[in-house]
Parts: sequence; C-alpha cells; structure tokens
Amino acid sequence: MRCSFQKDCAAPTQENFRQMRFPIVISLVLLLFFCGESVAADAANQLKFSTTECKLKEPIYGSTFDFSGLHSDLAHVVKSMNNGGDQFEFNICGNLSRTCNGESNVAACLKRQGKEYILGRQHELFYNNGNMYLKYKSGAKCDNGTADNPNYQLNIRLYCDYTLDAQPMHITPYANEACSFYISYRTPLACLSIPEGLQSNSCRVGDTKSNGTFDLMPLSDSNYRTSNRQGAFFVINVCKPVLYGENSMCPAGSSICLFDSKATNPKERFINFGNVQTHPVVEKGQLLLRHESPTPCAKNSSANYTSVIYFSCDKFIRNAHPEFAGLGADSCTYQFNFVTPLACNDLKPCTAFTSTNELLDLSSLSSKPARTLLKDGKNYTIAVCAHAGAPCQENGGACYEQNSTTISLGNSNSQLRFNQTGSLYLLYEDGAECSTATGMRRWSTKIEFVCANNATKDNGASTAGGSDSLKIIEDSNCQLLIQYQTPLACREPIRCKATTYVDHTNDGLGSSGDELIDLTPLISATDNYEARVELPASMEHLVPKTTKFFLNVCRPLVPKYQLGCAGGSAACMAKVTAAGAPEEERSMGFPLVSLTQRNRTFAELAYLKGDPCPSDNTTELSTHILFNCNMRAGRGQPVLRSIEDCAYRFEWETNVFCPPHECTFSADTCDLVHDELGRRFNFKSAPFTKDGKIEIDYNATKMSVNICGAHRKAMTDYSQALVNIFFTHESPNCGREGTMNVQIRLICSDQTESSSTISSDQQCNLLYVQRTPSICEFLSLGTTQQNFETNGSTSSSTSSSTSTTTSTTTQASPAAILGAILSVTFCVTCLGLLAFSPARRQRVRRLFRRSNSAVRYSRVQSNEEANLLLEPNGEFTESDDDMLL
Repeated sequence: MRCSFQKDCAAPTQENFRQMRFPIVISLVLLLFFCGESVAADAANQLKFSTTECKLKEPIYGSTFDFSGLHSDLAHVVKSMNNGGDQFEFNICGNLSRTCNGESNVAACLKRQGKEYILGRQHELFYNNGNMYLKYKSGAKCDNGTADNPNYQLNIRLYCDYTLDAQPMHITPYANEACSFYISYRTPLACLSIPEGLQSNSCRVGDTKSNGTFDLMPLSDSNYRTSNRQGAFFVINVCKPVLYGENSMCPAGSSICLFDSKATNPKERFINFGNVQTHPVVEKGQLLLRHESPTPCAKNSSANYTSVIYFSCDKFIRNAHPEFAGLGADSCTYQFNFVTPLACNDLKPCTAFTSTNELLDLSSLSSKPARTLLKDGKNYTIAVCAHAGAPCQENGGACYEQNSTTISLGNSNSQLRFNQTGSLYLLYEDGAECSTATGMRRWSTKIEFVCANNATKDNGASTAGGSDSLKIIEDSNCQLLIQYQTPLACREPIRCKATTYVDHTNDGLGSSGDELIDLTPLISATDNYEARVELPASMEHLVPKTTKFFLNVCRPLVPKYQLGCAGGSAACMAKVTAAGAPEEERSMGFPLVSLTQRNRTFAELAYLKGDPCPSDNTTELSTHILFNCNMRAGRGQPVLRSIEDCAYRFEWETNVFCPPHECTFSADTCDLVHDELGRRFNFKSAPFTKDGKIEIDYNATKMSVNICGAHRKAMTDYSQALVNIFFTHESPNCGREGTMNVQIRLICSDQTESSSTISSDQQCNLLYVQRTPSICEFLSLGTTQQNFETNGSTSSSTSSSTSTTTSTTTQASPAAILGAILSVTFCVTCLGLLAFSPARRQRVRRLFRRSNSAVRYSRVQSNEEANLLLEPNGEFTESDDDMLL
C-alpha cells in the first residue's frame, strides 16, 4: 500500500491517539499478564527440585529435612499381603548389607517366589510442593517395561508423622506384572520441628460437670481441610502442628493456616492463623481450643489473628472434621465448629472413642473380680474401672501387700485415655507416698490395653474369660505398669481411609492437594450387607440361586443370622435353605489390607486368605470391592459383577465418599437447589420450621433465626449424610457487635430432633443441629429416589436467517498499524519468554484448558480403565506416577 504523505502519513491527530489507545492498552495488559504468569511459574519452580544427597533444604522457611536417621544397619522390610507374599527390602541413605541376585551395592531388592530382582542401586531425593519422595534408579530390566521405563523401580513417599507408629511403612497395591512399586513411610523426620514451648504429648481437660476428661489428642492423626468459601482453604490439625506435606507447607508450629494458591510468593501462600494449642478449656460448658497466631491481622495491624475451634458432641458421627463457621466481629478472629464423639461428656463409663470414632467398650471388665498377680515377693491386686476391694483401700483401684502391709497404688476411675501413639490405657493416681531420687511423689498405676485377637472380637471370646491376660511390665519410679490383653481392645483391623492427590491446576481453582477418601461411614457394627448378584451370562452357572453373599466394610462380619464362616471373616458366602438358615458357609477373606485409593472417586478393598476355592483347593477365596462415587446412589449396596480365578469382584456405588457439592440457595423462594441432581428442598414448607424460621432457646428467651435470606452458603457433606448451611444473623443481645455466625447441620435421620449450642465471645457462634427424614431424599438417602429424567421427547426448531454481507475495502489507519506492530512485538517477547522455560509453556497450555468444573474426574467402565490404575503391562502411566508421588 502506498500512502499520501499529506493525507495518510500526516502527524497523528487527537482522534488518531484515541484510536491507538485501545490496541496499546490491550497489548500492555497482555504483556504484563503473561509476564506475571511467568513470574508465578518461576515461583512454582522453586518448589520443585531434586538432590542426590540424603537431606534437602525446605524452600519456604529454610529448614533442613535430614533423612539419614532412616538408614538401617540391615534393611527395611515390607511384605505385600497380596501378590503372593512379595517381600521388599530397601535401605535409605545407603545400600543393603547383603547382596541381591548375587550383586552388591544394591539399595532396593524384591524377593518373589524364590527369585530376587534389583529395584535400584541408588536413590534420588525429590521435593515437589511439599511432597518428598525417594526414587530408586538403575534397577534390573523388567520384562513388562515400557520404552520410557524399561527397568524395575521403587518409590518411597515420605509422610510427616510426629508419632512413631509400630508399622510406619505401607505398600500401594500393584499388579503382578508391575515394574514400578510405591511405599509410603511415615516419619517425624518429614516434619518441621515444633518450636520450644509448643511441644506436648497431652491434650486433655477435666470436665467438672461429669467428673470426666475430654481428650482431643486422637484427632491429631491427620490434617483437615475446610473452605473459607472465598476460594481458599484452611489446613487444620488438632493438638499437633499441621502435618507437613503436599500443599500443606504451613509455618512451623502452626495448627491452623490459610492456603491461598493465588499468592505468587510461596512464603505468602500459607498464613499462620493459630499456633498449636494443647490445652483445651471448657468455658460456660463449651469445650474449645483457642489458637493465638504471631501473624498480624490484615484488618488491624495492632492485633494478631486468633482462631477458635468449638467442639460439640455427636456420638453417632464416624467421619468427624471441622467446618469454618465465620469471621469474628473484629475481622481478626476465625471461628470453627468441630462435631465429634470426643466432645461427649455422658459416655458410658470405661468406654472411649478412637480417632476414627470407633467405640471401644471395656465396661464389662469392671464387673469382673479383681485380679491378683505375684512379682518379686509382692501380691498385687488390680481391678479395671472399679474398686479393687480388700485388701486395697476403699477407693483403691490397685495395691500391693508385702510383710502384712498394704500400699495403695492409685484410686480407681473409669476414664479410658489414649497415649500419643493411639494406645488405650487407664491411669490410677494419688496412691500412697513414695520416695524417689528426685523427692517424694505418689504411687500410680497405668494399665495398657492390648488387642488379644482381632478374629475373636465378635465371637464372644471377651466374655468367656479365658482370653484375657494380665502381666506386670514394670514396677519402678513409683509407677506400676501393667499390660492387659483383651479382645475388647481390638479395633477395626485395617485403615478405612486413604489420601489421594487431586490436581485442580487445570481448573484454575487452586485448591490442589491431598484429599481424604473415607469409607468409615459404611462400617456397620450391628448388621452386615447382603450383595446383589449381577453376573454376566457366562458366569451365572458359578453361583447357585440359593447362594447369598454377606459383607462388611473394613471389619469382620457381625455374628448374625447364624453365619458359620471363620471368625474375623469380612466376607462370607452361604447356601440359604428355604427356612432362611445359612449352611455350607465359606469365608471369602479377611480384612488384612487397608483401603486403597484409585483416584478421588474410586477406591478398593481386598479381603484375602479365605477358605480353599471349591474349584481349586490350592487357591484361597478372595474378595475385591471397587467403590465408586455416585451422588445419586445413597449408601448403596455391593453387587457381584465377576468371578475370576476364585476372586469375587464386587462393585459398590455410594455417595459416602463423594466430594462436597456447593448447592444454590434461592433467597426469593427459600429453596435449596442441588443443580447437578436437579433436586430442591424448600425451607418454608419444612416440618421443622415455621415459614422458614427456627426458634432457639437463648438467655431464657426464644430467639427466632430466619434460614431464608440472601448470602447463604450451602454445602452437601455426604460422608456425614447432611447439608451444611452458613450465614450471619443479626442478634442485638449476642456478642460485642450483635451479630452471630450460624451453621445449620441438616442430618438425614429417621428421627426428628434438634439441638443448639451458642458460644458467646466477641462474636456469637450458633451451631444448630436438625435431624430429620425430610432431607434424606435430597441426599439420595432413605427414601425412594426420584427419577429426574424427562419422560417423552422435546422437539426444538432452528430458524435460519439469510444475511447479506457487504464487503468494504478500507485502508489501515495509523492506529491499526501501530497496534499490529505492538502485537507482533508482544508475541515475539512472549515466545522468547516461553522458549527457554518448559514450566512457562505448560502454564500457558493450562490456561487454555481451564474449565468451570470444580474437579475433573474420569468415569470408568471397568477396573482396568480407572484413572491411576495399572496399564495392561502392569506399569503405571507417567501421569499416574506424578499423582502417586
């Protein structure tokens, strides 16, 4: 194009500048955006690196993780209960002390059916956003290897755990043809150190109302995550600091921190909202933990953040976790509600709830006669949760006699406790005075309870009297230590929870991290599940019509219906007579392997070592249950789908471990709407409200709280069979500012009852619990599910219109020319930024792949197709490796 200097190439006018302004601004904004994206990518790169040393420097706080303490003089040994008893031997920060397959200088070895395979000759330590793992390299060639991974390989993921577990290592189940193996190792060496003054192994407080004790330490086993409902998450631990891990890199000593993934500076992503607190208090009958933070409040620099966790009682809940209730009136205090059986003060004497909310009932031991033990010429008399009687003093729980003298070893009580490793014990204190090297103190007796036999827990052995045994372990330093073995102390034999990493980076939500899959709500202590049989036609002949299948989840079967399977069996098949009596029972396996995650919506349980298979006496029956998240399924029911090589495979669709779903709340109609399922619940017509309002007893008056209104947040919690509703209520007589944070828990139940707890501080906090059958259908529980699919057909018409397009030839203006130049410059600059950074290129690719969904999950049709499952050659895919590590 040629231009006329006088006309087209004249000096720009004000109109030209206005035309030029838009492309200039757009180009500059895009350039700044992509530069910002590059800076964020560079920050992310700081959180991903590796080293050949056995220690690494934490990139946010500068602390050092040194794993040389995990080195063994011999080897670490892990056996697979599945896969024919494979045995893994490995060392950390050094090699094995013996040879593997005749070779020395080996760091990891697999022993399988009399043969040995080298899994690695040295390891590399990796760090990825708080996730630390060891990758063993240079293993032997694997027959099923791929072009990218042709050799055997072992990966050890290092998890933070402040307590020393008896079994810190667990192997992830794998296919027999697998070439890569994954072991988790829980160790304090993967934790940040606890600052001085914040260390404690106790987290209890006495309750003057019941003369009992609240012990919250069992809640410290894992981290909890709860949304602030503004795009960020709180990471919480109770009585311990947050367990350091992937996207849980909270400051040392913090029990509550806010994870904001949008912060470009890694040091600003995790904000301390409260240091660890090990001294719970009871204020006005309310059990709580008050966490003080060293972090200045953003809304008031003269004050620091404070977080308060209010604990409330629910004896029936199995999957307890905290919820963010709201912000205090000072904008610096954050309130949380935690509903748990550990907050109950009216428990039956000599009972206790575990961290997984399993009830351990030792009350029957209190009715047994006191036991007498002889050691070193002393006659000891001990009772459990009861007075020991003569020769002990009136309130004595234990004593000893020597030379006609009786010495009190502590007063009896019925308060069961847990130590820091989760072991159950009973402590008698205030015995007779006793002299030690450091001065005078009083005798005490500690009775530690040990599981005698999981297999007999449900078979009445605990009442037979023959399976209990007491043994004096130690009598020194003015304390008597006794070990009491009893089936009553046996817990569910396997872990019914598993964590899986969920990546939200493609969604732009920024809440990536480990999420918990918890099937404990399906555990039944009163009934078993009967499975449906839906086999393909080619397998129907394998199961007679009179055969029934009974299962439980993560525990042995309940001894009902006269089932005769071996004690401890978790699955049983039986021929049922016309009268309904079972016969010819066969055990289909025992709960020996903990729950395994496939991805966020799939998990698997395996019951092994059942009775000999009828078609092959050399093979034992086994049960494999694949759990699938389905929000419509309710609790669901197991379905037998296939039988292969004496392995019975069940599928179980359930919503128990489905992720929470944010519902829509209509302020106009007071409707709660589940958009994905198309279900509605109206509060104005609910049987527990009066036109959408509930009445609360407060200060000897009735306070009306309107559920209807604007700014309501509603979330389903399928694990607890409820819907949570959060909002703020004006209450002039409550708190300093006359406002109240409200959390309403609508629980599906066959009963209709309500309770409320109001905690009054600077900001009032109301926790209202409503049990009602009316919400069950909304949660796909209890009642018959409605069919929301439209019957009939819907026709639609498309009208086409004809449009006339007029082509006009125009000359490019100077503004357009300048805009094009800037655009080209911008593109060249971006290409230069991207060319030298794979992380930046990946960041941009993710930008254009983002969607509006909360989480991306894959629907699968079979076991082999599931995300994170094994490929046909037994090898994890590269993307699956990243998710496991």
